[in-house]
Amino acid sequence: MLLRRIHDESLSQAAYLVGCPASREAIVFDCARDVDRALKVAEQAGLRIVAAADTHVHADFVSGLRALVERHGVHGYLSREGAAPAWVGACPGRTTAVGDGDEIRIGGVRVRVLHTPGHTCESLSFELIDAEGAVRAILTGDFLFAGEVGRPDLGARSGDRVELERNARELQQALRRLADMPDEVRILPGHTAGSLCGRSICALPQSSLRIERQINGSLRAADDDGAFMDKVLRGLPDPPAYFVRVKRRNLEGASGELRLPERLDAERFMHAAAEPANVVIDCRAWSRFCEGFLPGSISAPLDRHFANAAGSYLEQGDAVLLVCEERELEKAVRILFRVGIDEFAGWTTPAEFDAIPEEAFDADGIEEIGATEAHRRWSSGAAFIDVRLCGEFEAGHLPDAIFAPFSQLPHRLAELPKDRELIAYCRSGGRSARACAYLKRRGYRVSNLRGGYWPWAGRGLPVECGAPADRAQC
Repeated sequence: MLLRRIHDESLSQAAYLVGCPASREAIVFDCARDVDRALKVAEQAGLRIVAAADTHVHADFVSGLRALVERHGVHGYLSREGAAPAWVGACPGRTTAVGDGDEIRIGGVRVRVLHTPGHTCESLSFELIDAEGAVRAILTGDFLFAGEVGRPDLGARSGDRVELERNARELQQALRRLADMPDEVRILPGHTAGSLCGRSICALPQSSLRIERQINGSLRAADDDGAFMDKVLRGLPDPPAYFVRVKRRNLEGASGELRLPERLDAERFMHAAAEPANVVIDCRAWSRFCEGFLPGSISAPLDRHFANAAGSYLEQGDAVLLVCEERELEKAVRILFRVGIDEFAGWTTPAEFDAIPEEAFDADGIEEIGATEAHRRWSSGAAFIDVRLCGEFEAGHLPDAIFAPFSQLPHRLAELPKDRELIAYCRSGGRSARACAYLKRRGYRVSNLRGGYWPWAGRGLPVECGAPADRAQC
């Protein structure tokens, strides 16, 4: 069989194209909604995509399954272990629900379904079977990663400990099913290092059962109930706020095609930014953003945090105005499209943006302050906002800091005082810069701690250790 990996660095997500050399037919697994990428890979390999499957209902990116079924004549395969997405009813005869032990045949390619719940109740893995009937590889989706397993909390209702522990037990049982498989079986995971669908995925793009049996602590602990539960439930980072919206979109079924927005000159961009329904996503470096930005802008440089920041800070009904270099436009639009952002009101370049009159910029700006000034303001009543992950907070944080991970801020605004100045910080100042722009947009008085946590701690200023007040441990 032919195998191609389609990797998205912005979301650390991998789709897979599996084709039959004889029939030139192929099936694609976990394809994101900008399906042209998968279609292009298939064309380059001389294949035609006739089928597509999702391992589960994704929370971190919008699936392209509906688009492939409706617009490209592809047959869709979904898990029958959970409720069918709403869009399936509109495509009679064009989708098939599959479960444990079922087989999918694409030309001479055999794919066997393995129910592997725990990350979500409906999660499936797909075994690739060779001509002799042996399992050669497993497409594990968010069940098993390189060095890690899928998070059991993303499929649980927030705060439901009983459901969380049940998911963890199901994940444990699913891992035990791998015990009799040979070491040589390749593991083709749905995510790589950097994804928040796993706690600490390692840098290997793919793995094998031999490697996982050596390096994967959760897999190694699967036969020890207590050790396994502690391993998979401790230290889970808070998921980005946009996960809720994306999962809902996938249950509904996302439609629409990727289109680049209209380019606007400085005057038209300025007037568009004044419209209440439009939100500026400013991809310039933080230093340039601080020199002048339009009121209500969101700072989101096009780096590894872009999807989490922009996806989490935008709200239903927002239309995006982008400030980015022309060479970055398609990349930015694709990332936003993948996390469920469909509406664009236009874009402009940083050079064109500089032509906007200064009087149109936010009058107060966002101040960057050093550790000494931050200490003075804290002593006078300012509050610290720690926008890092829980494990970072637990290891050490500034005095009385409020724990509010930067990609969770929309869900935590009620915890932030509006009658005090806020000083946001992270490890080095990058995540807190995004948080500052968002909090400024929401009406808070906020400054950014230059350099983050370490310049403060390095000066011997007071720090505290321990988990946030609302949890016993991270």
